[in-house]
Amino acid sequence: MFITIEGIDGSGKSTQSQKLASWLEIYTHKKTIRTFEPGGYENGESLRKFILESTNYSAKSELLLFLADRMEHVQKVILPAINSGHNIICERWNESTLAYQSGGHNINLNEAEELINACNFPKPDMKIFLDISPEIALTRIKTRDNSNDKFENEGLILMKKVSGFYRKISESGKLIRINCDNLNEQQVFEELVRVVKEWQSR
Repeated sequence: MFITIEGIDGSGKSTQSQKLASWLEIYTHKKTIRTFEPGGYENGESLRKFILESTNYSAKSELLLFLADRMEHVQKVILPAINSGHNIICERWNESTLAYQSGGHNINLNEAEELINACNFPKPDMKIFLDISPEIALTRIKTRDNSNDKFENEGLILMKKVSGFYRKISESGKLIRINCDNLNEQQVFEELVRVVKEWQSR
């Protein structure tokens, strides 16, 4: 299975993907690779740092940097895992690019989709959206150590734009939405397990 976990910063993607990966490995009796974007591959830290901390390039250049990072990620992690028959859980994928670069930074949606489609990235089996209110997410982010992540530093206005875009995508049926506002960490995990089992039983 190739599963992607989407959501705004502070939605719990890292915590839940780690819990889901541990469960999925036991449930399917298959090795499960947990990874992330940007920079989730060997020597990817430098590009991740540049993308998340640099502010002196255009929105379109930012989009192309994310796609270049994904191409490296696919070649070094995703395709080898698929070819080996492993499960994959990845924090962020194409929908994240659309939500942040089109929804948040106003790149033309059709243009962004054309660029993504031209890259011919592998298609996930399941795409899950952890939906949390931007206000709650921002409160969580503020409890972390100081961050140089420019997206987190753009604050509530960007988070509201991105969250709204994610919800539009989920309404079209392209994402499985889990409303996390009134759920604790364990309840969110139980919902993830439920939707994965439901998908497998179809």
